[in-house]
Amino acid sequence: MAARSFESLIDLPDLTFEPWAGSSRTRSGAGPDDEPEINLGAFRGLGYALVIQSALLIIGSAGWLLWHILR
Repeated sequence: MAARSFESLIDLPDLTFEPWAGSSRTRSGAGPDDEPEINLGAFRGLGYALVIQSALLIIGSAGWLLWHILR
């Protein structure tokens, strides 16, 4: 596949990332000992959602059972 380029009328800046000289961290997510940190935020959110969904399922099932017993 051939790539074609053309002159643009819009001047776009260079979008490469260069950390500034005073930065103590050079990588995103690096800990103080320069080891990458493990980000578990998404898994924690999934865990909370699972607990809430399970609680709602239990309450809904109990309500359904009570409805059929009283009916």
